[in-house]
Amino acid sequence: MRYSISLAVLVSLSSVADAQISPGGMGGPGMGGPSSSGDDAKKDGVAEAAPKTPGLLPTTPALPPQKSRRKKWKLLELDGYFRVRTDWFKNFNLGFSDDPALGGAPFPRPLHCQTTITDCDSSPSVSGANMRLRLEPTINLNEGTSIHIQADVYDNLILGSTPAIGDFSQFTDTNLPPVGAFNNNQQAPERGVNSDRSAIIIKRAWAEIAVPLGIIKVGRMPNQWGMGIFANGGAYDPINGTYDYESDLGDNVDRASFSALIPGTNLRAMIASDWVLTRLVSNQADLGVGRENHPWNLDSKDDASAWVAVISRMDSPQEFRDRVDRGETAFNYGVYFEYKTQEFDDNLTGFKLGGAFDAPSKYVVRNLKTYTPDLWAKLGVGRFLFEAEVVGQFGSVRLDDYGLTGQIDIRKFGGTGRLTWRGLDGRLRLGFESGFASGGQFDNKIPGRTFITNADLTGPPTNKELTQFFFNREYKIDLILFRHLLGSVTNAVYAKPFLSYDLTKSIQFRVANVTSFALKPVATPGNEPFYGTEFDGDLSYNTGNLSLGIAYGVLFPFGAMRHPADENGGTFGFTGTGVSNVGDPGTAHTIQSRLILRF
Repeated sequence: MRYSISLAVLVSLSSVADAQISPGGMGGPGMGGPSSSGDDAKKDGVAEAAPKTPGLLPTTPALPPQKSRRKKWKLLELDGYFRVRTDWFKNFNLGFSDDPALGGAPFPRPLHCQTTITDCDSSPSVSGANMRLRLEPTINLNEGTSIHIQADVYDNLILGSTPAIGDFSQFTDTNLPPVGAFNNNQQAPERGVNSDRSAIIIKRAWAEIAVPLGIIKVGRMPNQWGMGIFANGGAYDPINGTYDYESDLGDNVDRASFSALIPGTNLRAMIASDWVLTRLVSNQADLGVGRENHPWNLDSKDDASAWVAVISRMDSPQEFRDRVDRGETAFNYGVYFEYKTQEFDDNLTGFKLGGAFDAPSKYVVRNLKTYTPDLWAKLGVGRFLFEAEVVGQFGSVRLDDYGLTGQIDIRKFGGTGRLTWRGLDGRLRLGFESGFASGGQFDNKIPGRTFITNADLTGPPTNKELTQFFFNREYKIDLILFRHLLGSVTNAVYAKPFLSYDLTKSIQFRVANVTSFALKPVATPGNEPFYGTEFDGDLSYNTGNLSLGIAYGVLFPFGAMRHPADENGGTFGFTGTGVSNVGDPGTAHTIQSRLILRF
């Protein structure tokens, strides 16, 4: 059995929650949705906690928050929301063909563009709607012990995507109506049958136990730190007391942790043991046939473990807000440090669940060691709020099975900072955010497919260093470029001025501009530094348990996203055979709407 322990230092300068521009800088990560304050949308969130006992302040975010410590004890509490969203994406392929033989495009074209039956619009669009019911029950065993669960029903189910076309009992298999529009019924999503996921997904389950010296947590829980560029639990941010209802991902960690107030100080510390990766277990391969009722780890040497440590000076969101409102200087800070190891690994290429595993040829040396310090601070003075996070990842790894020989160094860096000014009694927020993420100098495997799933992370056999850092995908700063075309802030530096204004108590308007550049231009499709500039706007209505919103974004891509033609016999990977895939990128647009019912 192997353990992984993590010490996390929490620095949380919570903002004036109602006036705070949350992690994306515009009332929620990016422009996509309402990140409601603890007061307005999650009235029983951390913003109201302000526990009098310092030992009960959270050091790692919990989703949902520990309510048994905030109000009268209840055996069962149920929180969550129902969400419906619509999307309209226009020209996200930027005018290029997504055919990999031609070099690919940033986003797939509609299916009709790949046929000869009908013509493809020069700037095609796709649209759709999806839904989710999220349930977050808390079972309070007593005043200090609770069990938390996060479950999604119809998680991002595309409306109309699971038709019951085959549900015609009066027909035989050979004379079923051939037209899909004959369907007038919907089936439940069934993984592997008509969907890639089940109708109900349990994403998290963990326990929290208050003991005399601190808090013990164990299970699969959210992992949140600082502004969220490295560890981001998604949705609920207990440091700022906000909730992003547009969250689709979020980090889960299998962890056992202990947190407590350091005696004689106002600092808190946490140590944690993380099960980062357990490779094959007995009910995944035929090596354990007949014993699946109590599955076990088939090997311990191929597992990855992490030790994490945290030390922080942290106020609750309400306490931070009160200090600023009283004219005091509020300053929270912290350090998160992770040490991760993996001695060996399994190369599971081609392996199928339940099949045989060829250990002699697939067991590889990894010798992974990484050291990840993450510094975070937040300062509130008068009408100004400043927040920053900087992270570095250092270490080494063996990647012989990927064609690289010897120990490969790991050197990755990322950071962001945001300054916000409040005026007009907090109704107006003006600010500026900037961030960077180190990149590699290798083209994507298919150069025009810019999404991070196509990134070449290893490079040629001569490469001896890994340098590409990815912002957590839940840290969203825009609607198009980093959200959908690149997938994350990586190999980039960006500048983002933003404005948010409360037209009424319930209606808010937000606008932002994101201008971005490549740190390693050679790794972009166009081999140029300027990604482009994007303008995003959002209008939202929030009252009671209801939230409505609509957002519009337009991206003007530039040299880094173009597809250059071959010059002097050189090959850039783009060809014009059949369908032109060479030239300047076109403008992309999106319109997104949302309806959210909270409970």
